[in-house]
Amino acid sequence: MTRLLKKRRALSPAITTLILLGVAIAGGVTVLTVFNSQSSVAAVKGAITIESMSLIKNSSGETWLSVTIKNAGNKEIDTSAVNLQVDTDTGTAGLQPFTVNPTPQVLNPAQTASIFTRVDDSGGNPLTGLNLGQSIPVEILGTTPDGSTISVPSSVTVGLA
Repeated sequence: MTRLLKKRRALSPAITTLILLGVAIAGGVTVLTVFNSQSSVAAVKGAITIESMSLIKNSSGETWLSVTIKNAGNKEIDTSAVNLQVDTDTGTAGLQPFTVNPTPQVLNPAQTASIFTRVDDSGGNPLTGLNLGQSIPVEILGTTPDGSTISVPSSVTVGLA
C-alpha cells in the first residue's frame, strides 16, 4: 500500500502555474468585456444644444422667431419643440406658451433642426406686445425613443429687424 502512494505524483509546478495563469487571464477578459458593455450603455445620452436663436421685431410690429438646435448627444431624438414663454391666450388661466416644432422632427446624433416663424397668438394673429430689449424665457424640449425628456432652458432678447 505504501508502494501505491509513492507512485502518485502531483502536477509539476510549471504546469500548475500555467493553469492558474490561464484562469486569471480568462477571468480578466470576462470582467473587461462586462465592464465595457456596461459603460457603453451608460454613455448613451440625449443632449440638445442651441446653435442660434433670435427674436426680432419688424417695422410693422410683428415678432419673428428663428431657432437652430443640434442633437449634441449620441442618442436619437424623436421629437423636439421650442416653447417661447409668452402668453398667447390671455383668456385662459396660466401661461399658454408659443410652441413650434423645428424640422426635421427626428434628429440623429450631430444633426441640426431649424425653425423660422412668426410669433402668433392663439387666434393666429401676430403677437405685437413684445418690447425691444425684453428678455423672453425659452425652453427647448426633446424626447428620445426610450421616453426620456431633454429640457434646455434659455432666454432670448427681442431685437430689431
